[in-house]
Amino acid sequence: MIVAINDEMLYRIVDYASDIGRTQERIESGKESEFISQNQAHSRFGKGNVTKWCKAGLVKRYKDMDGKIRSQVRYSLVELKAAAFKCNCFKELTPAAKYEITSNNE
Repeated sequence: MIVAINDEMLYRIVDYASDIGRTQERIESGKESEFISQNQAHSRFGKGNVTKWCKAGLVKRYKDMDGKIRSQVRYSLVELKAAAFKCNCFKELTPAAKYEITSNNE
């Protein structure tokens, strides 16, 4: 199946890919942690969004296995950014771009 995308969508995809690449490099170089706490995830991306992405299987919850009752829950920063892009890439387009995409793919 061939899907036509317009310039605006292509620029968003390239920008997203470069952002994920920068994030991966910061994680690999040790400048940024691979995981963020549940509280940080909720404040950055919204509690409802994180919960919705977990239920949809876009993001995995990682719970510390220290045997405590109140163990901390963590989320992968890359998974959260990917889920945010997947859920918002079409919503944030201009109306003209949305129309162009939908009319080309019919």
